[in-house]
Amino acid sequence: MLTRATDNIIEELIDATYGDPADVRQRHVFAHALHGLVRLAKSEQLLDMRLDVARATSPVPGHSSRHQARALLRKIGMELARDAEGGAAGRPDTLHGGLEDR
Repeated sequence: MLTRATDNIIEELIDATYGDPADVRQRHVFAHALHGLVRLAKSEQLLDMRLDVARATSPVPGHSSRHQARALLRKIGMELARDAEGGAAGRPDTLHGGLEDR
């Protein structure tokens, strides 16, 4: 009695490949090869999921984080230069929390 969906599909593949009067040994070897392939695919999928979770929860900054940090430092540097020159009226100051906080 076949209980898993993959067992049914494997049996259908064996029947489609060898037909009904297939050699018992051929069917057995092919079935085990297909089951091994299913197990390999499951383990690869599990590994991919673990890597995705590790990548999503990792505190290690990536390229985009470096790019954002550089942009923020550049923006701070421009604001410091603007403040040294006397500032620009009407422009928010992200370094000090905006115009309303001044």
